[in-house]
Amino acid sequence: MINLIKATIINRRITLFAIILSFIFGLYSYYIMPKQESPDISVTVALITTVYPGASAQDVESLVTRKIEDKVTEVEGYWRVSSNSQNNVSVVLLELETGTDVDKAWNQLRQKMDELQSDLPEECEEININTDLYKTAGMILSFSGEGYSYEELADFADELKDELIGIDGVSRIDISGKQEMEVCVEVDTVQLNRLPLSLEDVTGIIMAQGVEIPVGTLENENGKLTVKTQSSYLTMWDIENIILITSEETGSVVRLKDIADVYYRLQDSSNMIKRNDENTVLLTGYFKENRNIIHIGKELDRKIENFKNRLPDDVVVDKILYQPGDVDKSVKEFVTNLLEGIVFVIAVVFIGMGIRNAVIVSTSIPLSILLTLIGMRLLNIYIHQISIAALIIALGMLVDNAIVVSDAIQVRIDNGQEKMHACVEGAREVAIPVLTSTLTTVGAFIPLLLLPGMAGEFVRSIPQIIIISLSASYIVAVFVSPVIAYIFFKPSK
Repeated sequence: MINLIKATIINRRITLFAIILSFIFGLYSYYIMPKQESPDISVTVALITTVYPGASAQDVESLVTRKIEDKVTEVEGYWRVSSNSQNNVSVVLLELETGTDVDKAWNQLRQKMDELQSDLPEECEEININTDLYKTAGMILSFSGEGYSYEELADFADELKDELIGIDGVSRIDISGKQEMEVCVEVDTVQLNRLPLSLEDVTGIIMAQGVEIPVGTLENENGKLTVKTQSSYLTMWDIENIILITSEETGSVVRLKDIADVYYRLQDSSNMIKRNDENTVLLTGYFKENRNIIHIGKELDRKIENFKNRLPDDVVVDKILYQPGDVDKSVKEFVTNLLEGIVFVIAVVFIGMGIRNAVIVSTSIPLSILLTLIGMRLLNIYIHQISIAALIIALGMLVDNAIVVSDAIQVRIDNGQEKMHACVEGAREVAIPVLTSTLTTVGAFIPLLLLPGMAGEFVRSIPQIIIISLSASYIVAVFVSPVIAYIFFKPSK
């Protein structure tokens, strides 16, 4: 220890050069480090949805849901499964054990579902697997304008979507509030009762023509039943003229239009969005993991502003939620708080211990922070609200070690010891006590580091950063502070 401390003082030019390099690499790490709103966490839940058109809840349960439940037990890390079978659709929720390699598990799940697809009824649509249940939106933009229909606003949103989806770092963009048209078949039960057909028979005949009938298709309103239908290849005329029954005696036919009204309507009125009493469509964007969303935001801002300039003046595009701006604000506030903290600590040390000790403190705090940023970059810990909170917590502890070492050195110099000897022995004398104090503080955060599950993953950067920063402050205090003390310290008057 003595030889190492002495070597840093004797070769102080090399030590100062290393300090300069640390500043450069620390600032560079800060610049290139991904900046996010929240830490990325491994979601251990998957939603498996399978549409089986026309099937009853009982058939869905026996022919689809149970098969999926049996198959997912083969996935590595399987913990439990829950399910819900309804008319036309099966929903299965798979949960993995804590600590499971989710990427590997989800790849296995997709392989298992691909294998199972051929064992399901032919009418079943492709199994849909959603592993992004907890993924939060990175931005939400609203499109509104007095007198504009949902279709017109959706066209504007689609146009902007095409421009934004190509930005590096944008994973997907969804548009909500977009109103699609559908064909509604409203069956008159009085007319239907005159035929030897039931509503289920009519439904089956319609489906036989290639028309999909989705979940929740039967509505009982004022004695009438409606059947909603969707098709990309049947026209209104085709649906109206579907033959329901042919008389064997006369050869006359009864068509759907004879017992039902067929018309267009908006697909889902509950999906209508209003803002300030105006029709509104929302564009929701999601960002890729481990990206600097501040940099993504700059490209988004540029394209959004260019797009706004091409819009009619009465179409308003507002940012309802915009993570790049929030993260940029948080980072700037952290930098401001850091600088204010450094100035305040230096002022306190200057008042209490003098200018020379203040010089050491003014070096140790930013150097420790920059070394911490280098460590964060090497360990893939990114800038987000949790890591910023950890850095602010650590800020109050970074100065302690340097103050103890500098005070020990100053006391020896004041006692008349030769400066080299005072710097080496002063640092050596307190090195073990300072290390013990540092390890004690580190130990207090170990339980947080070992916290399991998604909660532990969410807050893990707090103990990681505090451990890195305290380690950096110890290195700076024991090996850098003696060098600065050797250059600046003199006997107190």
